[in-house]
Amino acid sequence: MVLNSRAVTEEDAFLRIKQIVRWYLSGFYKKPKGLKKPYNPILGEVHRCYWRHPSGSRTFYIAEQVSHHPPVTAFYISNRQEGFCINGSVLTKSKFYGNSLSAILDGYGRLTFLNRGEDYIITMPYAHCKGILLGTLMMELGGKVTINCEKTGYMAELEFKLKPFLASSDQANVIVGKIKLGKETLVTLDGHWDNEVYITDKQTGEPELFWVPTLDIKEKRLPRHVVKLDQQKPFESERLWINVSEAIKNEDQLLATAGKTVLEEEQRHLVKERKATTMEWVPRVFERDVLSGEWVYQHFDSRPWDQHNDLLQYEHNFIIQTKTMHKTAIVRTTSIMNVEDNPEVIKRVTSSVRLKRSTLGTHLRSLKGKVKKDSGSSTPEHAPASSDSESESQKTSEEKKRGGLTVEKMEKCLEPLVLMQSDNIQRLRMLENRLSILTQQQGEQGSILWHRDWWIVVVMLAFQAILHWLFKG
Repeated sequence: MVLNSRAVTEEDAFLRIKQIVRWYLSGFYKKPKGLKKPYNPILGEVHRCYWRHPSGSRTFYIAEQVSHHPPVTAFYISNRQEGFCINGSVLTKSKFYGNSLSAILDGYGRLTFLNRGEDYIITMPYAHCKGILLGTLMMELGGKVTINCEKTGYMAELEFKLKPFLASSDQANVIVGKIKLGKETLVTLDGHWDNEVYITDKQTGEPELFWVPTLDIKEKRLPRHVVKLDQQKPFESERLWINVSEAIKNEDQLLATAGKTVLEEEQRHLVKERKATTMEWVPRVFERDVLSGEWVYQHFDSRPWDQHNDLLQYEHNFIIQTKTMHKTAIVRTTSIMNVEDNPEVIKRVTSSVRLKRSTLGTHLRSLKGKVKKDSGSSTPEHAPASSDSESESQKTSEEKKRGGLTVEKMEKCLEPLVLMQSDNIQRLRMLENRLSILTQQQGEQGSILWHRDWWIVVVMLAFQAILHWLFKG
């Protein structure tokens, strides 16, 4: 996570995606010591934890099993103070090849830099297990992954290669890749994802060390903090699987299997109850976006960190929130930068703000008159002209009497609502475009069927004419 924080501060877009690739590779060197049978996730199971950074900020992680058939896990990572968050989901699939098995993670994560409005779509490799029946049991990573930022145009392509059957040990855990701007390849990558990875500039052709998990890096790995076991909810992972975990630690396979069976039977019983009452499962902390189909954290907050208002970020009852000096409205938009880049949105927001300004001005004038009337004070018809400093002091004192209410403050309060309205308008337009596309596709299918029906009629008539001719002859 520290590497990701460094990527946020890079001013050059090329250096940012290089740092993101380095952070991505840093998550693979810590391999499992052996292959074990995984826990089957329970529907509604939730896991939460956090990492404390040297700067004092915290990176929070929340994941939930939002679907059992098919098995889908949604996750959310947030550190607003460091300027990033990650939202995503994975659908776990498996393929059996006889002596090997592949666990495919179908999905992606969306890494967002809050102060830049940049989204990086990141996919994941699959885990491949060999030697199930014959040979040495081992695990590898395979497949092609991408890290793509549509706003900057940069994209990284990485390929985790499986070890060939008759190859030496040097061919294990090999990774190759490249970083492109559009269609132009800028640098290439090659090495071993659990060891050294080198980067080569296409212009100079000189390779240099890009990433290596040194002992110093391993020692600086941030420790993971979890909620105390006695304070966890019954559906949290550590508490839910406590009996199975203890049996595995004690090397009691029978007791571990029995504990796992109890959880699975309880899961089946709850499914039958929901079917009998025609109730659908509703996820605890995630919801599905109607337009994009993505699983989104219910308390998703993509606002850039405000040093003058935000104090600290914390998690309570699965809600990641920010303690602030003043209450602020949360607007669900990809980022402020994305809104500013759209001229149509700027036009709509500007016109809306102007309308609000004229309306607010009228209300403030009437409010001002009402306040003066109620206070019993009046202004002479022929008052002497005052200086700018006096008028400013009078205006300041009037604002204090009214609680500091000004047109600018009212506009700032209404700005989140204006942005939310523009965001909803964009979503409605996307929905209209999709409906029009579907209608067009249905019309094309209907025309194809109409032409096919005519051909059938022609063929049947020709067939009847041939039969008539044969029998008549």
